[in-house]
Amino acid sequence: MRSTGLAAWITAALRLGGKMLIAIMAACAAPALAEPDPETAVVERPDIAPANAMIVVTAPPTDGRVLPPGVALSPEALVDRQPRSVAGALRGLPGVSVRPNSRGESVPRVRGSEERQIAVFLDGTPLVVPWDGRIDLALIPAGLVHRLEVRKGAVPIEYGTNAVAGAVDLQTRLGGDGEALSLFGTAQAGTFGIADVSGALGMRIGGADVTLAASHLSQDAARVADPDSLPFSQNRSRRRTNTQSDTTSLFGAIGRVIGPLTLRAGLLDFHARRGIAPESDRDPAVFAPRYWRYPAIDFTQAMMSAEAGLAPATTLRVVGWRQWFDQRIEAYRNVDFAALRSAELNEDDTLGGRLTFSHPAGPFRLRWSATAQTTTHVQVDTAFPPGTPGPRLRYRQTLLSLGGEADLRLGHATMLTAGIGYDRSTNPLTGDKPTQPAADAIAFSANLRHQFDDQWALTLSAGRRTRFPSARELFGEALGRFLPNFDLRPETAWLADAELTFRKRGVTATLNPFLVRNVDGIGQRVVRVGNLSLRQRYNIAGATVLGMDGLLLVSAGDWTVELTGTVLSARADPGSAAFRRLVQRPRYEATAAVDWAPAQAVDVRVELRRTGGAVDLAPDGSQARLPPSTEVNLRASVPAARFANGRRLSLTAAVDNLTDARILPQLGLPLPGRTIRLGIRIR
Repeated sequence: MRSTGLAAWITAALRLGGKMLIAIMAACAAPALAEPDPETAVVERPDIAPANAMIVVTAPPTDGRVLPPGVALSPEALVDRQPRSVAGALRGLPGVSVRPNSRGESVPRVRGSEERQIAVFLDGTPLVVPWDGRIDLALIPAGLVHRLEVRKGAVPIEYGTNAVAGAVDLQTRLGGDGEALSLFGTAQAGTFGIADVSGALGMRIGGADVTLAASHLSQDAARVADPDSLPFSQNRSRRRTNTQSDTTSLFGAIGRVIGPLTLRAGLLDFHARRGIAPESDRDPAVFAPRYWRYPAIDFTQAMMSAEAGLAPATTLRVVGWRQWFDQRIEAYRNVDFAALRSAELNEDDTLGGRLTFSHPAGPFRLRWSATAQTTTHVQVDTAFPPGTPGPRLRYRQTLLSLGGEADLRLGHATMLTAGIGYDRSTNPLTGDKPTQPAADAIAFSANLRHQFDDQWALTLSAGRRTRFPSARELFGEALGRFLPNFDLRPETAWLADAELTFRKRGVTATLNPFLVRNVDGIGQRVVRVGNLSLRQRYNIAGATVLGMDGLLLVSAGDWTVELTGTVLSARADPGSAAFRRLVQRPRYEATAAVDWAPAQAVDVRVELRRTGGAVDLAPDGSQARLPPSTEVNLRASVPAARFANGRRLSLTAAVDNLTDARILPQLGLPLPGRTIRLGIRIR
């Protein structure tokens, strides 16, 4: 494991500084830059973002390219919502939810998908930890992100393998962002020791754009909304058992344009430690909950990429990444967290790259993309007593994706984009587990868009995507919680969308019915082994998800009203699961928000979120009910000072779950109760 604490912070700073110096001297590397896509920026106020704003995306929109349904948040919208992390920034978007899983990780879900079916990207590079197939978005500070976008359905080929239900695209700040110097900073303190400090500095140095950012997020405990709902492993205190957390992150990037070549390099480094709340709905004498902590989580990702204009309308984009991820998990015998039962040490090393070539060919515009990634995972398990480390087990997974897309105009108002791809997964190293056969699959998609007039447009999308089981799903035992299933097969999704969009000055509305047919989806069941109840992943023969996303955005003067929501039916085929209704999929989620911003100075935002009922898997394998919930959130900022350079200092306030409502996304692990944060912001 890499060192943690102050030494880790200093080490990360030196590493960042060294790599930034090398990047400056070499003047190299930058992800491709593209204009914002007006067809997807449906949750942003169009008067905020400058017309020439440049963003970094994985699959950039181009003239004539039709993309599946998407939703984006502008920089101003991100600021208004005052999220602590990326996890908070995603909440409330139509068709998107963020929920903590049983490991305490905040993971995205799109239209009721499983958490590993969503790919997450930062400046065009995958941000997920490949061994696990997911990333904890609560560890990514919101201050790092300048803009975010979510693609839903059959996403473009650049996203590669495993993006079955959609993708989250995060873009960092870009140098001076059109200025010689740009500055953004926030500091907040709040309930039970919340302390958030975040800052980002962008500047022009010679011909290069340089971005530096740092953040620290911490809290002593999450607040309990309803103590009566947690009868076990929780005292009567409002401080939730074992929910302390501490994350420090650093980011740096440098980019430069040299003739037809656009270059950028970046480095993200964060160190964290946190506890995981025990499942407090279960009696330890009957169904033992887990008592876990992460004393060390270390993540470093280096990113570099380039775009070259080779000829008119012909471009070559190259992206590369290297990721190092280490963590230690400790399991304790009881809620006192005094006696260790076992420990797990993980070390991951990932190397990957993507090449995309785009060019015209007669009436078509063609894109060819190839993505390759390999990850080596080393794991050491230790039982206490005696505390002697076990063998160093090595696992490896390699992913490959090849594909092509074609854009074609079918008339003045109709465009078509169609693509086909090939995905492959191999596991050449399997530790002490059985060898695995290679798996491959064909992917394809088609998107048709017709613009009826200046206000109405219809987009039809359909496709097929495959997700390969992550190495952890195949081989991981989670410190004795899971019974491995070495016969897991890839899961396949058939997707169809119809998005109707209306845009008129001050009004944006969308309706997006969708259908997802899952084959061999990976679910969980409870298996009795002796006197133990273990979880095991298995393939569900089939499941159907049917629903609709909707959005209405109305702006009039100083007022903006947002209505977003999703209705959902997610059911397994008869006989393919213990019960047909898929777990942790609410029947509906809806958000209503009112934003008042006179003269773009004072800003007040009120949010009301309603989540419908769902079901979950009880410890004994039966079906349990999750009740509906209502959440009220408040946001406010008031100018306090204006500086000669035009920057403004504001006082900020944020209240989450104002009414202390009990919100239960899964059994025994409710969301925090009322949380208050007060602070300042400079921008």
